Order: sequence, then structure tokens, then C-alpha cells
Amino acid sequence: MKSDAVKRLFGALGKALRPPEILSFSQWAAKHFRLSATSSAAPGRFRPWKFQRGILDAMGDPLIERVSVIKSARTGYTVSLIATIGAFAVNDPCPIILLMPTDDDARGIAVDELDPAFRETPALRDVMRIGRFDGRNTLTQRMLLGGGSLKILSAMAPRNLRRHTAKVLLCDEVDGMKVTKEGDPIKLGEKRTTSFADRKIVVGSTPTDEATSIIIKRYEESDKRVFEIPCVHCDVPFELMWEHLDWKSGQPETVVCMCPNCGTEIEERFKPQMVENGEWRATAPHVKGHAGFRLNALISQFANASWPKLVEEYEKALKAGASDMQVFYNTVLGKVWSTAINYVNENQLLARCENFGIAWDHAQSAWRQDIPEDVAYITAGVDVQVDRLEVVLVGWSRNHRYVLGHLVIRGSALLQTTWDELDSLLMTVWKHPLGGEIGVEAACVDSGDGNMTQRVYDYCERTQGRKIVAIKGDDGPRPVLKASTTRRRNRSATLYIVGVDQVKTDILVSLPLEPHEQQSFRFGNVLTEQYFIQLTAERRELKYGKDGRPEIIFARIGKRKAEALDCTVYGIAAKQLCRFDFDSRYEDLKGKPNTRPSLKDSVKRLHG
Repeated sequence: MKSDAVKRLFGALGKALRPPEILSFSQWAAKHFRLSATSSAAPGRFRPWKFQRGILDAMGDPLIERVSVIKSARTGYTVSLIATIGAFAVNDPCPIILLMPTDDDARGIAVDELDPAFRETPALRDVMRIGRFDGRNTLTQRMLLGGGSLKILSAMAPRNLRRHTAKVLLCDEVDGMKVTKEGDPIKLGEKRTTSFADRKIVVGSTPTDEATSIIIKRYEESDKRVFEIPCVHCDVPFELMWEHLDWKSGQPETVVCMCPNCGTEIEERFKPQMVENGEWRATAPHVKGHAGFRLNALISQFANASWPKLVEEYEKALKAGASDMQVFYNTVLGKVWSTAINYVNENQLLARCENFGIAWDHAQSAWRQDIPEDVAYITAGVDVQVDRLEVVLVGWSRNHRYVLGHLVIRGSALLQTTWDELDSLLMTVWKHPLGGEIGVEAACVDSGDGNMTQRVYDYCERTQGRKIVAIKGDDGPRPVLKASTTRRRNRSATLYIVGVDQVKTDILVSLPLEPHEQQSFRFGNVLTEQYFIQLTAERRELKYGKDGRPEIIFARIGKRKAEALDCTVYGIAAKQLCRFDFDSRYEDLKGKPNTRPSLKDSVKRLHG
């Protein structure tokens, strides 16, 4: 008995004194890292794909100081980033900064990605405290065992960087980071690493606009690695690009890859095999210490990145217009987008007005409700001013966008009666030429004016369930519409952020299109010259900051007002709140008139 106890004691001591196994980051992640069911469709052991393994190993290679990754969505980059944090926490505890574009992004990755992964991974459960335990541990700041730490910071407040130093700087979605009055957050972050001779700087992003993309510039400074997969027929490796796919138009299920070397068709069922046998190849091998990677969704093995699925998305974006096509290029192909604008003036647009529209006829005390037959949905954008609310109604068909009306509700935004009139307008149903009735499907109400923000929140809380939301516009590369994770005390209405630059670019690119072209804007003759003056009040320009960094801005022409442009932007953004089913809606519009109870269908102080 005594002998067995001694053996167990020495066995335990030996295990405790044994040096840790030496693993590359990809080996550590495959052996130890776990995915949570709350953040992954495939929870459990992390099995990195071949291209992920190469990126992980570069992040952990002490001979590589910089890593730059051009990525698309659905390639597992975020989970690789979280696994990298875990690998550093266990194998090399040190101060780490994870820099995200916004406060929402910082909170989101902490709550939705980091915490679940650390809870599920046995090797990490005791390394990082989860939640708020003491003054050193908060939602976005964690102390690690062994002297390490993790700070998850927002690029919107780069002053926070001045209080921290880091050996490892991880920057995600750098193309979405703005230069503030305090400077370029990426450069400020890099300055916080200069005291470490063995520092690691990782930047990754989906690319955005050709003129301003940061990640493209970083990649061009690297050894520019590409992931090449071998053809299953001729065994010659190639980088899988969109132009290698071939299919019958309108039949995504027929898609195949055409080998650029032997010209043989390759079915998607061979994709896992080809990816596993693929290799990263440096196209600028003379560059040392800076590994660059570019990858797209074509090599992803997620079910929602199958080739037929991507072809379906491509054909849909092609029909939807330039804005959706840019999203496809950026987030699926991992490519920058080049924007060319042929500007038109207010007189050209005014001359294109057609005989349709929605407006309040004061003489008849009734609605003019001439709605084009192919309009299936209507959305609204609302701009809030101290003395009025301005509303633009946007009609949607399969191929066109109709500006149906620009209405102004006169009255102080501080008065409840003004908001009652807005509610009356948004509840109104109009006669549709197919025989039924149509109303406003969704609306975005601007809360950006600090004087009226609370009034907007109050109204949107009362209308929850009707797809009427409070929004705030934000410039830079942003999604068209995204719910904010910022919590407001005692408020149940969610604030949505509108990526105004993307929508404004879409408008400016689409305005020159002729009425018969896909995704053109068509204008009703109820619109005044003032509407078109305001719609064309801004120009898209490239500006260089003091640090030389290029930035896209929308510059106002003279002293023009732009409320009509803002309302139109919000009305287009409101589409994101809906799921359009044109076939079903057209059938509904042929049926009986809408029996939805409505409030009074006149707005006494409404002016078009």
C-alpha cells in the first residue's frame, strides 16, 4: 500500500514537472480548442482546414512579426483569431490587444465568440476569468494566468490605446476602422507594441473600396501568399477564383470548376480533398517577417458556402445592382470594389418623372394614390427636424425602385400630435392597381439629432412589432442596416445603425440608369424640384488625411439641404427589415382589399 502511494506521488510530481509539449498554433488548436454551440454550427473539437492551419502557424511563428490577411466571410477567420488568443494565453502569456472597429464589435466578439470558446475549452477554463469578478476583469478586459492580459478595444476611441502596451496586437476588420481626431487607431496600436522585440502584429479584413482599402495595401507589403489546390485530374495546383466556375444561367446546381490548366470539369464533391491537399505559396518570397494571406469563400467547406449557394447569391446580387454586387465582391470573393459614378443633376432627374405617386391632395381632402402595378412593397425613411418630420416612400418591384412620394409633416417634433400624424401616415393603406391594398411594410426613423433622440425612441417603442425602428447613420464601410448591441437603460426598442456611405454610393451609381434598366430609380411626378436638388446635394470624394491615409467622404454641394437624400437613404435601408416574396405578394394584391384596421387615413398638416 505504501509502495503504491509513493508511486502515485512520484507519478504526479513527474507529470507536474514535465515541460509542456511544444506544438505549433495549428496543432495546439486541433488538440485543445473547442467550439461552443452558441457560436458555431459545428460545436465541439476544432478541426481547422488546411488554409486555416497555415494562418494559425504564421500567427504563432516567432520569426514572423507581421501577419496580414485578406479574407472573405465564411472562411473561419474569427474562430482562428480566438484560437490564436487561446494559444498565446496557454503557451506564451503576455499582454494582448484585440482591436475592433466599434464598441458594438468589441462587446460582440467578447460575449458571442470569446467567452463561449473559453468556457468550452478545458485547457482555457482556468486561464481566463469570465465575467466581472474584480476591478481588473471587465467585459472587455481580462487578466490571464501567468502574467498575461487581454484588452478588447474599440478603434472609435483610440485614446484607450494610450493606457496599454501589448506584445500581441490583433486588428480585425481594419478596412472598417476610421481615422479620428486622435489619429489612425491601427498606427496608434502598433506604437503600443514597440517595447517588445518579439512583438506580433496581425491585421485582417474583408476588403472594401479599391481607393481606400487598408488590408490590400498591407497584403502588398507582405510575401503575398496564395492558397493553391491541386486539380484532381492533372494534379497541377491553382488558386481557385470566381472565373474558374462555370454554370448554366439560372441553374446554380449545374456549377462546376474548370481547371485552368487542363480544362477538365471538377465537381464540388472533390473540394474537401483538394483543400486538404492544398498549400500556401509565397509569391513574394524575398519579403521576410511579414506573412500575407488572401482567401475567398470558394474554398470554404461550410454548407452555406457551397458553389451552388454562392452562384445563387451572385445571380441575386447581379439583379439587385451595384450595392449588392459590391457586398458579394467584398464578402464572398475577398476582392476590392471599384466605384465609378456618372453624376446627373436635378434637372435631368426631374425630366424623368413619370405619372405615378402618393401625395395628399388638399383641394380634394383625399390621397392621390397612383401606384405602379409592379410595386409589391413600400418602405419609408423618416428624417426628424425640430419643426417637421420628412418622409420618403420607396416602392419595390423585382427590377426597379420607385420613389413614390416625399411628404412633410409640419409641427414641432416635441408635440405628440406630430408623431400621431406620422403614425397615421405609416398606418395608411392605399389602393393597388391589382385590386388589393398596400401599406408601408417597414420604416426607419432617424434618431441622430440629439435634440429629438428620446422622442424617436419613445415612438419606436410604441410601434414595436410593426418593423418601425430607430436608426442612426454612420459613415465608413458599414452594413446597410445592423442592430446595435448598445443597451439603453429601461428601453426596449433596439437602435439600428445605417451604413449611409454604402446606400449613398448605391444611389449615386444608380441614378444615371435609364428607367428600363435593372435596379434603376423611377420617380413619380408628385416630386418637386426641391426633392431632386436635395437628392443630388452630395458628391462622393476621395480625401487624404494628415497621415496620408485615403478616405471616402460625401461632400455637400454649396449650402444645399439634404433631408430628401437622407430620407431616401433610410427608406432604402428599411428594406433590410423585410423578407420580400414577390410571387406571394402579387397574389395577395390580386385578392380582397386589405382588411387591416387603420387609423385616420388623412394627415391634416401633410405637405408634399
